Amino acid sequence: MEHDDIHQLVLTPLVDRAWRLCDRGVARSEVASVIAYVEQLDSGAYEAVWVSVGLGSARFASLEGLFRAAVQMLEQSRSLGALKPAPIPHRPPARA
Repeated sequence: MEHDDIHQLVLTPLVDRAWRLCDRGVARSEVASVIAYVEQLDSGAYEAVWVSVGLGSARFASLEGLFRAAVQMLEQSRSLGALKPAPIPHRPPARA
């Protein structure tokens, strides 16, 4: 991981103890600029709900751990490239 990758990520405040984790390398108008929604829990840990990379949520003891995980997920998604969506099987209409 290169140190510069972390500097492309920024926390944008939403409300007290809640942020959007955004990638400044992607235009703000694009949905893919939002990486995760982050909330600081009463325990002091940070919970991230991944939205544009990865699935699900994860908890981190520090923001540094969160940023490192986000960079890894971004690198993995870039290495996979654009994925073609799975085709939806079509069936003929039901006969009455």
